[in-house]
Amino acid sequence: MTVTEALSYLKEQLKDITDEVANEAKIIVAHLVGTEPSRLPFSCKTVEKEEIDRFISRRRQGTPLQYILGKWWFYKSEFLVGEGVLIPRQDTELLVETALEIIKDVKNPQVCDLCSGSGCIAISIALDRPDSNVVAVEKYDSAYEYLLKNIEHNKVQNVKPVKADVTENSFGKYDIIVSNPPYIPKTDEKDLSREVLSEPHTALFGGQDGLCFYREIAAKWKNCLKENGLLAFEVGIKEADMVADILKSNGFINITLKNDLIGIERVVFGTANNV
Repeated sequence: MTVTEALSYLKEQLKDITDEVANEAKIIVAHLVGTEPSRLPFSCKTVEKEEIDRFISRRRQGTPLQYILGKWWFYKSEFLVGEGVLIPRQDTELLVETALEIIKDVKNPQVCDLCSGSGCIAISIALDRPDSNVVAVEKYDSAYEYLLKNIEHNKVQNVKPVKADVTENSFGKYDIIVSNPPYIPKTDEKDLSREVLSEPHTALFGGQDGLCFYREIAAKWKNCLKENGLLAFEVGIKEADMVADILKSNGFINITLKNDLIGIERVVFGTANNV
């Protein structure tokens, strides 16, 4: 198949699988011919139909495209992903941007990323701030392996991986602690797509109301912040006010909510009042 034929074939086959038909078709074909999606369809290479059909078959089975590719782009870098680790999402880039803004005037900032997963937050901050020291904490074996792989893949020197349960352990002193914890309410499981449910449930669900990790982290990690240190969370839809209340009840002040590009309150952060 030519690239143009492959794109047309994929669009037809994917239309009942994904809402991102054109974009996903370009990503798959670009991956198969070894180029960037932006350079398609201008390619003289051809694509084997059997290779395309393998992608289609796995997508029909509900396997996320990112897992099939084995990698995904987040913020400014490429991250390795696969079964057992949460897929980095564009929503989370706001947490990275917020953290970098908060520490922009801090010399040699000490940063901790809780529930680190693939390491996309920790590594992105570390690469933008090579003078920082970033601790990335992850509990689960599969995700921790991807954290290690991505530290090596991105050749980052200032991220220290730590295998620990953030609900049981707290340690260190930091200028900022960031976290994108599991936050989907268990009661919403029935409404999730098969594709989302193929990701590790330990990285998706935050208890019955989705808030258990916010409670645990705010209570256990507040004393790990330096004077005027900040705790910053990514939050789920309609959770921002509740997470803000959790921070307030744990003594945090100057609590701030930030919206993402489509107006959803996506990041909540506050200053430790531990002096």
